Amino acid sequence: MTSALPKRAKKRASPVERKRIPINIKTQILTEAGYRCAVPTCRELLLLDLHHIYQVSENGKDELANLVALCPTCHAYYHRGHISRESIFAYKSILVAINRAFDLESIDRLMFLESLAKDFLIVSGDGVLHFDRLIAAGLASFAPKSNNRGLLVTYSVNLSPKGKMLIQAWKSGDHLKIKHAVTRTVPRPNSGGKSPRGRH
Repeated sequence: MTSALPKRAKKRASPVERKRIPINIKTQILTEAGYRCAVPTCRELLLLDLHHIYQVSENGKDELANLVALCPTCHAYYHRGHISRESIFAYKSILVAINRAFDLESIDRLMFLESLAKDFLIVSGDGVLHFDRLIAAGLASFAPKSNNRGLLVTYSVNLSPKGKMLIQAWKSGDHLKIKHAVTRTVPRPNSGGKSPRGRH
C-alpha cells in the first residue's frame, strides 16, 4: 500500500543566505544614527530596521559601512522607490561625518535649531554652553539679546549660514550638495564676500 501523502520538497538554499547581523555591528549602526531614522526629515525614534545599502543579493555585507538605520516606513519607501539609493548614501555619509565631529546631543540641538519657527532661541548664559560645540564649529551663532539691569542677560542662539547649508544639504539627500556644504567656507563679513582660493 502506498502513502497518499505528497513527498516533501527539499528546501533549496537561496544563492545568498542572509546571516544574522552581529550585535556589535547593530549597536554601532544604531548609535551612529542616535537610535533614530537616518532620514533627516523623519528622525523616527527607537523603532528601527537595519537597511543594507548594497543589498545582500548584490553581495552587500553585514558591515558598518553598508548598513544604515531606517524606520519601517522609510525602509518601505526605499523599497517602493520613493527614496533613492543616492539619498541613502547621502544620509549615511552625513551621519558618519557629523558623528565624527559631534556628540548625539549636539546633533539633536542642530536639528532643533533648524526646526524653530522664529529662527532663534532665547537662552541664559548657561544655555549658550549647551550649543558650544556647534558655535565652535561655525554651525550656530549667538548674540546678546537683553540685559535686565545686570540681573539676567539673555542671548539668542541661531543656526549660522553654514549650519543652514549643512541641514538643507542633509535633508535634500543630494551627495554633491552635502560635499559642497561640508567643504565650502562661508565668507566672513570682513573678507569682502570672497571665498578663500580653491573653494567654491
